[in-house]
Amino acid sequence: MGCLISRFWPRSDVHRLEETVLLPDGASGSHTAVALCNFPSFRSDEHTICLGDKLNIISEDDDMLRVCSTSTGNECFIPHTYVSKVHDQWFFEGISRRNAEQLLMLPQNYSGCFLIRESQSFPGLYSLSVRQHSGQMHTVLHYKIYQLHNGWFYIQPNHPFSTLSQLVDYYSRSSVGSFCHLTEPCRLHDSIPTAAHSPSPVAAQKSNFNWRELSTSMIKRQLKGMDQESLVSEGLRETMNAYFYLAEESSLED
Repeated sequence: MGCLISRFWPRSDVHRLEETVLLPDGASGSHTAVALCNFPSFRSDEHTICLGDKLNIISEDDDMLRVCSTSTGNECFIPHTYVSKVHDQWFFEGISRRNAEQLLMLPQNYSGCFLIRESQSFPGLYSLSVRQHSGQMHTVLHYKIYQLHNGWFYIQPNHPFSTLSQLVDYYSRSSVGSFCHLTEPCRLHDSIPTAAHSPSPVAAQKSNFNWRELSTSMIKRQLKGMDQESLVSEGLRETMNAYFYLAEESSLED
């Protein structure tokens, strides 16, 4: 799959972050968020909102958000702590390392899907979380994003950037190499799942061959004359021969 460069991803305004972190393109805020858990959590039979659902924020107050799931159309009030606001498609506000791993390990994501979050271990700094596949092993790698005194960001000291957007652009280019290669921002569940594709049934042509019209002697002659390339397996031939043998024994006893 081709590499995606972040400057081509549609961006939304960033309200909380400083201009030196992200460079919004002036588009109006889309108020996008993602569910960090199933909700309501006390119901195991049915959830209004599911982990990884893309949410549109309709309104908010100090404690609750009124959201609409783009996958189901369900609306509900949900606590702030159950969701994360998403900026620029790849910056996930206020999530933990565990949250990042849960989202990136959802089935719709693949190797190279990523997000950037605030660091829990180093407040004020950021971390890059990337899903990686190595053979049958699927995991999420976390890279600390360091910051220089002048505010520039870097993962590798020889590659500093004035904004996180520039950092994402650089590591999204295929020419960078295998280190921390980014393919696409963490994918959210934002469409109604389509029915699983099932292959068309195989049409079997009914044979006009009628075994009842054949005599036992004719079938035996056919069985004896079959070679190794016959469509009738050796096991079937042995079964048929055994049947005829038992049938003859039974007729002799009668």
